[in-house]
Amino acid sequence: MGIFTMRDIFDVAVKIEEKGEAFYRQTASVISDTTVRQLFHRLADEEVGHKQVFLKLSAQIGTVKLTPVAREDFFAYLEAYTQNLIFDDTGSDPELVKVKDLLTAVNFAISKEQESIFYYKEIKELVPISEHALLDNIIEEERRHALKLIQFKLARVK
Repeated sequence: MGIFTMRDIFDVAVKIEEKGEAFYRQTASVISDTTVRQLFHRLADEEVGHKQVFLKLSAQIGTVKLTPVAREDFFAYLEAYTQNLIFDDTGSDPELVKVKDLLTAVNFAISKEQESIFYYKEIKELVPISEHALLDNIIEEERRHALKLIQFKLARVK
């Protein structure tokens, strides 16, 4: 049976941001469209900024123990979600081959940000109410990132 601490959750958040940065930089290196390439470089830079926010938040917490995970399958689900479903560890995300133009690239990035938000909302159920504000900070950072992408998309579609 696994037990999460807030530090564990922030460590996962940092890893997600690192994977996101690597994903966006790798994508930018193989996309020929200059606008898409610039967008993905910007997204990678924003992931670096998010990582710094999470490191700062992590430094503010102690070693709060969280509720034990009651089921091994739920713990395995969370682990798999962070390792492959948000940003694929293998670098061969099957959806990535569909990224051929600006709209597809932005939609793909929005979906990855939304998956991150969903993950953190799932994790929130595992933490004591007293720690929800810290987790809400992570969710809000991801939400702001998704909103920037949506605004970018709306400005380009007009």
